[in-house]
This record gives sequence, C-alpha cells and structure tokens, in this order.
Amino acid sequence: MDKKAKQSSALVIFLCWAAYTVAYLGRLNFNAYIEPIREQIGASKTEMGLVSSFFFFSYGAGQLIHGILSRKYNTRYSIAVALIGSALANVGMALCPGVAAMKYVWLLCGVFQSILWSSLIKTLSDRLPDEMLSKAVVVMSTTAALGTFLSYGLSALFSSMHVDYRWIFYAPAAVLTAVGVLWFLLLGKADRSIRANESAAYVPKAKQRPSLTPVFVSTSILLVFAAISNGFIKDGVTTWTPSILKERYGMEASMSILITVLLPLIAIFGATISATLYKRMKSTSKLDAVFYGIETLVLSLVFLLARARSTNGIAKSPMILIVLFACSAMLMAAVNNVITSIIPLTMRDKMDSGLLAGVLDTFCYVGSTLSTALLGYIADHGSWNGVFLCLLLFGAAACLCCAISIPIGKKAPDHAM
Repeated sequence: MDKKAKQSSALVIFLCWAAYTVAYLGRLNFNAYIEPIREQIGASKTEMGLVSSFFFFSYGAGQLIHGILSRKYNTRYSIAVALIGSALANVGMALCPGVAAMKYVWLLCGVFQSILWSSLIKTLSDRLPDEMLSKAVVVMSTTAALGTFLSYGLSALFSSMHVDYRWIFYAPAAVLTAVGVLWFLLLGKADRSIRANESAAYVPKAKQRPSLTPVFVSTSILLVFAAISNGFIKDGVTTWTPSILKERYGMEASMSILITVLLPLIAIFGATISATLYKRMKSTSKLDAVFYGIETLVLSLVFLLARARSTNGIAKSPMILIVLFACSAMLMAAVNNVITSIIPLTMRDKMDSGLLAGVLDTFCYVGSTLSTALLGYIADHGSWNGVFLCLLLFGAAACLCCAISIPIGKKAPDHAM
C-alpha cells in the first residue's frame, strides 16, 4: 500500500470508530442515569427496566432487518441518518411528559441505532485491504468499552452536580449531530481517495455460501446462545451496578455511577486481548469457551459473596464486588468483540459481513432485552441474590455451549465458530 491508500484506510477506520463510540452516548445514557431519572420522575425499577427493554427490543429486531438490507445501503447516508435520527430521539426523551411516553421514544431511538453496526462492518469490509483488517478489528474492539465509559462518566458528573435528567439527553444529541455531519463529509473524501487508489482497496471474492449441514446448524445454534448470554450478562451488570451499590452498600447515586465508569474502562483491555489471542488460537470457539469459563468462576464468587455478606465482615465491603464486576465487564467485552467483530470480518469471503454482524448483534441484544426487564423484576420482587444467581446460570450455560462447539466445529471447515 502507498501512503495515500494507508491514509484513506486509516480515515475510514477512524470514522467508523468515532461513529460507534459516540453512538453509545445516545444509547446508554438512559441506563447510566437510571437512578436519578427514576427518582426525579417517580417510577419503579420494573417501569425503568421496561423502558430499557423497549430500546433493546427495537435495536435487536432492527439489527436483523438492517443486517439483511445493509448490502444495498450506501453507508455514507445510512450512518449519517442513524446518528442524526438518534440525536432527535434523545431530544424527544428530554421532552417526554413521563415514563409511559419514554418507552416509545426510546424504542424509536433503538430503530435508528440498529442501523449502525451492520453498516459500519460493511463499510470496513468493502473499503479495507487485507493488511488493514486486523488493525480495524483492534480499533473497533475499543468502541463499546470507551463509549460506555464516556456515557457513564458524563452521568456521574451530572449526578454529582444534581443536574436535571433532561440534560443527559440534550448533551449526547448535540454530539451525535456533529459526528453525523462529519461522517457524511469525511467519508465522501475517503471514498474519492479510495477510488483513486483502487488497486489498494479490498476486492471482494466470490462468496462460497456455507452449506447447511447438521454441523454448521449445530455450531450456529450454540453461537446464538453464546451471543444471547453475552448481552444478558454484559448489559445486566452494567445497567444495575449503580442500583446494587446504592441499595446494598448505601452509596450515593453519583458515587455508584462513578465507580461503574471503571467497568467499561477496564473492558477495553478485554476487547483488545480477544483480538490479540485470536491471532494465536485461530478458534473463536476455544476463545469464547475460555472467556466464559473464567466468567462462570467470577459470577460464582459474586453469588457466594452475596450469600456471605450478612455474616462475614469482609463480604460487607463493596470493593470485592466492584473488582469482580470489573473482571466480568472485561471478559464480556472480550466475548462481544469475538462474536460481533472478529467472526463477521474474518468470514467476509464466505458470508456477507454486514449481514452476519447484524444477525449476531441482534442476538446479543436479545439477551440485553431479557436482562434489563427480568433482572429489574427479580430485584423488585425478590432480592439481588436472585439477580446474581440468574447471571451465574447464563454464564455457566454459555460456557457449556462454547465447549461443546469446539469438537463439533472441527468437522466442518466453514463453521461460524
């Protein structure tokens, strides 16, 4: 690659990274500020969890639809529309009269946000040469963690200042609009440069469609459950950690949110580690099995800690729980990167990357949809111990699925895992 081709590829990677990172500001702000919002509008945990589930439902369903349609999209336009549409939905949330209306506005935000991931993966797959693909995987692996960090960091700042909840929607709306405009302008510039250096661009090969053998179907089903479990654990822990720290340990809302900011910051390392380890292991099944195995151990310790809290003085300290949740965030970020980035991009010669990314991310958000409502319900009608047990069961089941897929997947060269 010559210098101009590398610069164009680097610009495409940067724009995709920026678009998806800031998208989290307008996606997780509700969950990050959930306690202050709940207190200011006088809603229950179940009602707040339902608002979040409306988003995850539309996001998950939209991922599937846009994953199928993304092959026909001009992503210069589709991603700009997604970012600016998300900004408008955030403004709508600030103007909602109550929690009942919030459900439907946040559902609309999920529709716009669901355009992004499959379109971004398509952008990278269509525009990057092979030598830049591994760099794109590593860079994009940081988006979810960094975006979550920024969203929760802003929420912690606003909470400490006792800011009206409406500003947690106005601020991201301004950023999303600005990045949407920059995306449209700068991607056009990058495309013109790529067309001038077509020899350096990735030329898609004829895709060899995987045959629907029992082995392929089996490994795909196991992968789907691993994706659902990933969303369930990852977003369940991130959403409810501030409430857990406040109710079980008496922390101020601002402090509990601030501590939660550490989770995605540490998760950046998990996403990067997964991209690095894949170069050595060359098996996403083994990689996910290892990560879920450690996650099961971590969640077992969380559950045992919760059970021992009433009798053991050490267990009464929140620090052990915070460390364990940080480990969980890192592991789930690693799994998420394997499922939604590494698998779609490394299989781009066999399957449409945008479609595969959209479908897999859909199932991750099926888990997210289940977790926010189900865990909120368990917390309202049971206890946080029940929440921890539910997380543990999902982690153990996912570990078993990934372990089973290893010997099955070896029988087929085109398996998804």
